[in-house]
Amino acid sequence: MQLHISPSMRSITISRSASIGNNINSVTNGSIDLMKIKVAARHISYRTIFHTFLLLAFLFPFLFILTALVTLEGVDKCSSLDCLGRRIGPGFLRRSDDSGRLFGDFYKILNQVSTEKLPDGLLLPDSFDQLVSGLKSKQYDVKTFAFMLRGTMEKFEREIKESKFSELLNKHFAASAIPKGIHCLSLRLTDEYSSNAHARKQLPSPELLPLLSDNSYHHFVLSTDNILAASVVVTSTVQSSLIPEKIVFHIITDKKTYAGMHSWFALNPIPAIIEVKGLHQFDWLTRENVPVLEAVENHKGIRDYYHGNHIVGSNLSETTPHKFASKLQARSPRYISLLNHIRIYLPEVITCLIYIIFFQLP
Repeated sequence: MQLHISPSMRSITISRSASIGNNINSVTNGSIDLMKIKVAARHISYRTIFHTFLLLAFLFPFLFILTALVTLEGVDKCSSLDCLGRRIGPGFLRRSDDSGRLFGDFYKILNQVSTEKLPDGLLLPDSFDQLVSGLKSKQYDVKTFAFMLRGTMEKFEREIKESKFSELLNKHFAASAIPKGIHCLSLRLTDEYSSNAHARKQLPSPELLPLLSDNSYHHFVLSTDNILAASVVVTSTVQSSLIPEKIVFHIITDKKTYAGMHSWFALNPIPAIIEVKGLHQFDWLTRENVPVLEAVENHKGIRDYYHGNHIVGSNLSETTPHKFASKLQARSPRYISLLNHIRIYLPEVITCLIYIIFFQLP
């Protein structure tokens, strides 16, 4: 065995020779096995040190800028890795997107403020621009923002409901109110009734009174306080009839319109038999015989409701526009007036007649 150490090659060589006997003829001069052990030198070169300093020179400014941004924006409730991943992106440091978690937290806050009372003195914005500018200038927290969002939505819903109620109320007044021209016509005819004897003449004439109960004629009953509408119905019916002389109209109106209605048909005669009656002329129409009369006359709240402010007297949070419209319709003079209920007592109004045709106008 030979041991050879070479300082220049930094290696150790060990050689061993063996003589084989006569039974082994493969190697005549012997076999030599060599085994080399090389030991590499371990040291740090200047090139490695230079590369390390170069990498740190690029990394340190980046970390400094990142730390400054986190500090300036006040993110102090997160770990270093979490803040770093938030700034660089959800894919950095194997972080997942936290938008779902943030939405879940915000949803919990919304559920919390939905059952709480709005803070006193909370200023609600009138537009989206005011909301954004307020968030930028006053730095609201998440709970305050949730209160502002809830208050703004409730405010807008209340304004929309009030506008719908106002629309229904205006439609109701436009449909049920008396136009100025028709109101003036009624006043002029009433004045004519008091000053003109021709406007007060008997309708029908005395010789035609027996025809009011003659079943061979065509009898029509008209219940209304609208003079112009009554004139249109009577005129169109007479003009459409083949025998207008066989038509009898029984017109029923209220006390305040009776004078004007009588004057109109007295001063504008038509080829038909016209009778004008007022509710005050029926002796049987008393509170004892007609219970609805007492209800209409004594129910002062109906008149106050009709002429008052409907929106002020209504709880908007407990009603809907549909219910409000039904309430207006039910309390309209068209429904609370006795002229609307006179159809029930037609057998008392028109006696000795078998067949009649009933008209009711608003």
